[in-house]
Amino acid sequence: MNTSEYNSLLNYLTVFIMEYKQEPAFINREKELQTLADFIDKRPSEILFIHGPKSSGKTTLLYHFLKLLSEKSKIDTKFLNLREILIVSYKDFLKLFFGLDYNQAKDDVKEIREYDIKVFKVRVETLKGMESGQLDPFVIMKKELQKLVTKGIKPIIIIIDELQALENIYMNGQRELIKELFNFFVAMTKESHLAHVIIASSDGYFVDTIYNDSKLKKCSKFFEVDYLTREDTLEWLLHLEKYSKIKEYTLTKEQAQKIWDTVGGSMWEIQSILSDLFHMPLEQVLETYKTSMKGLIVDYTRTNKDKKAVFKIVNNKTVISFEDVKEIEHHESLLQDMVRNNILYYDPTRAVFYPQGKSVEPGIQIYFDEN
Repeated sequence: MNTSEYNSLLNYLTVFIMEYKQEPAFINREKELQTLADFIDKRPSEILFIHGPKSSGKTTLLYHFLKLLSEKSKIDTKFLNLREILIVSYKDFLKLFFGLDYNQAKDDVKEIREYDIKVFKVRVETLKGMESGQLDPFVIMKKELQKLVTKGIKPIIIIIDELQALENIYMNGQRELIKELFNFFVAMTKESHLAHVIIASSDGYFVDTIYNDSKLKKCSKFFEVDYLTREDTLEWLLHLEKYSKIKEYTLTKEQAQKIWDTVGGSMWEIQSILSDLFHMPLEQVLETYKTSMKGLIVDYTRTNKDKKAVFKIVNNKTVISFEDVKEIEHHESLLQDMVRNNILYYDPTRAVFYPQGKSVEPGIQIYFDEN
């Protein structure tokens, strides 16, 4: 193969690999982005907890915000998506925050004098000290943040989901890791004003634990990111090439409305439906989706009369409180299980439950219509 042929093949492969017939969409969110911008434009004084139902767009929003931050100077963003990492021990935590590689031979480690890592930059001697328990990782992190501030750089720590995975992990068998981490965040924001901290989670009960913690409640701000509005959803669906790079088909207003009626403004579910439309007509896609949601309810409920009782209340009322289900046996543990299984979402700021997405509603309705 000569140079010309090689270059032609390379160009072809580049286009073939990098061009997609559908791209993830980012719709509006001007209000949410402004809230985040306002939060980091004031001196750090509180932790920002972003909560909202699954697939409401929290992660997409934060990735977009991160992109905007990367275009600014004098900002150092320490970004962690805990969904991507398994944390089952204190060593895993150190590896995450300090880039430790425990598979590496000790002799190899000695040859490296400094790690330039995802979150913090520390020397090998410091890493060994944290491993042995002689050094406190939170003291090390504070010093690194102080260095940034001294240089006129604004540190921002952003953590996405699964922070509750740190529960029941202890530092050297003594201090509970998640409590120490939140104590650190409080110290960095409310007390020393060194860094902004933003945490996002769709686990309503985890956020509720924080919301009702007297110490954290007095130094935290809670911000809900909900599903897209009908207006924004229809704007997206009626301009697919603009937002999703889809050129192979367009949707009518009636078709866009049918998608909204089925899944509302749930971004992930809309993306999934748009993918199916490349090889199936809309009516078939939506009918299949509704059937699968009914199947989800049937599979989860089975012969459990208490679960069925909760669904019956949700089918009639949609938004429910603890008061609405107090007559059902073990209702608190049952509701918690429904939240953990992404059937219901719990809003800790209002103490109410509602379906995890509009698509759950027709699933519940079809279930009761057939039974």
